Amino acid sequence: MRPIIGITSTYPIRDICSNDYTRAIKAFDGEPRPLYPGISETAYTDIDGLLLTGGPDIDPKCYNEKKHPKTQCPCRARDTQELLLFKNALAADIPVFGICRGIQIMNVAVGGSLYQDIDSQLTAPLCHPKKDSDKDSKHKIEIGANSLLSTLISKDRDIVNSAHHQAVKGIGDGFTVTARSEDGIIEAIERDSHRFVVGVQYHPERMLQDPELRQHGQKLFEAFIQAASQ
Repeated sequence: MRPIIGITSTYPIRDICSNDYTRAIKAFDGEPRPLYPGISETAYTDIDGLLLTGGPDIDPKCYNEKKHPKTQCPCRARDTQELLLFKNALAADIPVFGICRGIQIMNVAVGGSLYQDIDSQLTAPLCHPKKDSDKDSKHKIEIGANSLLSTLISKDRDIVNSAHHQAVKGIGDGFTVTARSEDGIIEAIERDSHRFVVGVQYHPERMLQDPELRQHGQKLFEAFIQAASQ
């Protein structure tokens, strides 16, 4: 039986076949179930895994900071829903995979904080936002030894895509940093106290479409779906 994977979004996903996240879940034999603000709680009481996706900036009030001028207008309803979903998933030991905004939600939910704008808050950062409206940036990451990410990817460094202007700053309770870019930005976090709780700052759902990056993204989704199937 295919595991049911709750996939967060700001608005209802009207065409599952055209959404990168849902397409990736289906490709690795999961059953996608869109979760968005206002949906009935019955939609997520029986999920086997939770995919926290990319999206708008998180309200800085969620981590006790004032809004930076470069921080985009948040969606408080989505913030509230995702923070609750993640905490409930932790309590129930439901596998969680966080992507871009998803890693940030995971971190904030357990007391962590964020850089609200990498370019203005760090010295000489790499190009983390998209190069243009259609093409992600790319950069190297260093992967921590003995981490789940290292085990899955079988490398101590790799190339990933990049499309973000915010990033994890202060680490939330229970998380370990397992990858960084060359400028020090946190690119992956994990919790080894749970079956599968992994957050990445890059976009493995889009890496599946890039021959250079495909294998990395594939291994992450395979491991997530496998954990949700247990």
